[in-house]
Amino acid sequence: MVKLFEKTKARRANRLAQLHAGGQTLTREMYLTIEAEDIPYDPPKMIDEEECMAELNQLIGLSGVKREVKEIADYIKVERAKAEAMGKKFQGVVDHYLFVGNPGTGKTTVARIMGNIFYSLGVLPSNRLLEVTRKDLVEGYVGQTATKTARVVKRAVGGVFFIDEAYSLMGDNFGQEATNTILPMLLDYKGKMVCIAAGYPREIRQWIDTNSGLESRFTKVIHFEDYNPDELAQIFRMKVKKDKLTLTPEAENAMHVYFTDLYNRRERNFANAREVNNYFDRVKKNQSSRLRHEMERPDFDPASYSILLPEDMG
Repeated sequence: MVKLFEKTKARRANRLAQLHAGGQTLTREMYLTIEAEDIPYDPPKMIDEEECMAELNQLIGLSGVKREVKEIADYIKVERAKAEAMGKKFQGVVDHYLFVGNPGTGKTTVARIMGNIFYSLGVLPSNRLLEVTRKDLVEGYVGQTATKTARVVKRAVGGVFFIDEAYSLMGDNFGQEATNTILPMLLDYKGKMVCIAAGYPREIRQWIDTNSGLESRFTKVIHFEDYNPDELAQIFRMKVKKDKLTLTPEAENAMHVYFTDLYNRRERNFANAREVNNYFDRVKKNQSSRLRHEMERPDFDPASYSILLPEDMG
């Protein structure tokens, strides 16, 4: 606040100097008055709802999620129009959400896009996303967690409060203290911020069951399905293109076989896009091991650096 005040005074001094240089007589009141332009604040960039929806639709897969988010946006627009037509006050966004799904399914990305949509529709004053995990909320001594958690929640007011792996707040007194602190604040700031709690299906259900009030606070549930083999392959191709690499047809086929087998053998906490990232890193290491020997030959073609072969797909 001291730094902000010093910057404000400096901006005010510059403004008054320009007025004086322009021949305007400065009064005592002008010297004592801070104008809005003196405060070094840049308002958030205006965001277009259609651009937000386009960004959402460009995400691979997630057809159910996209449908849910569009329905939320449509509901907000209709309810606001109804309120205006009937002379009532529009309540804004009054829901908090559970994002339920395995890791690597884009939950954080969708939360950010939802924040942009809420801001573009004028129901939140900013598009700020405050992402937290257990370590941001919990302290090591009894009584300190409540203070820390309350402080963090207040920072999220006006935007989206995203609790990743929310189920990590269960299992001990400290996590329970954080949950118990968050619960009434979700009601206190209802309509002033949106809270999204994310996690694996079974674990997030267990967390909700730790406090009977959580069910009534998180009134909307959005399910994030695992990526299927075609969607995993599409994500892989995007990474290949971004790295300026090329798959031979045989390598393309081997890659798709790998993801089909991976998907069919997936377990409860399948890592989705993270599996693709790990596989892509392994493929590039396989390519490096192959090229290390080939590049020593006098007839080596440097174009080989950008080509992925089926033997790299192991």
